[in-house]
Amino acid sequence: MVKREFAELWMKNANLASMEEAKRQVELFIETMKEALEKNEVLVFRGLGTFERRETKRREGRNPRTGEPVQMTPKKYIKFKVGKDLEDRLNTPSKKGRKKTK
Repeated sequence: MVKREFAELWMKNANLASMEEAKRQVELFIETMKEALEKNEVLVFRGLGTFERRETKRREGRNPRTGEPVQMTPKKYIKFKVGKDLEDRLNTPSKKGRKKTK
């Protein structure tokens, strides 16, 4: 699902009158998440999960072509940990959309 499709679903679920309003709200939500994560905030959405900014450590690696040691610089990334409610929902078999096996 791409952002446009998500905005369409948002518009339908929120009973919004226009697609432009749905796109604006989705974009605002995403930008707000980015700002909070840039400030190293931990975002906790009950029922969904937790978004947290992490950083890899500086370490030594190897150049695969030459085999010589290379210093790997630390990088920042976002870790998402799924919440219990969503995990249960994803792992509960449902009749809708279930494929029959032979």
